[in-house]
Amino acid sequence: MDDIRVSDSEWAVMKVLWHKGADGMTMKEIDEAVREHGWSYTTVRTMVGRLTEKGALRADRSHKGSFTYFPAVSEERCRRAEVKGLMDRLFDGSAKLMFSSLVKDKGLTEEEERTLLEIIEKME
Repeated sequence: MDDIRVSDSEWAVMKVLWHKGADGMTMKEIDEAVREHGWSYTTVRTMVGRLTEKGALRADRSHKGSFTYFPAVSEERCRRAEVKGLMDRLFDGSAKLMFSSLVKDKGLTEEEERTLLEIIEKME
């Protein structure tokens, strides 16, 4: 299964579709949902087209009389692909270096430290 990577702008489109769920959305509905970003209808249509080509969205004409778009991948799958890409680009694929960098300067609370240690223990 290939990783599907989406741009920051495409994330905004995907989020509204993930939130909508199984009902899907028409292009008009997607455009209205992301209107706060100030994108033109043409820009939104281009992003939806790219997401469809990448396999992140699927289109169905039989629903609502016009094309309706549905997420073809889960938010979790896209999130994991983004984290893997970040780890590969910035930390040469090393989870150890990435986590070390994340927690080194953050100043974790005791609760965050405890939760992180629990996660690590479950992995071992």
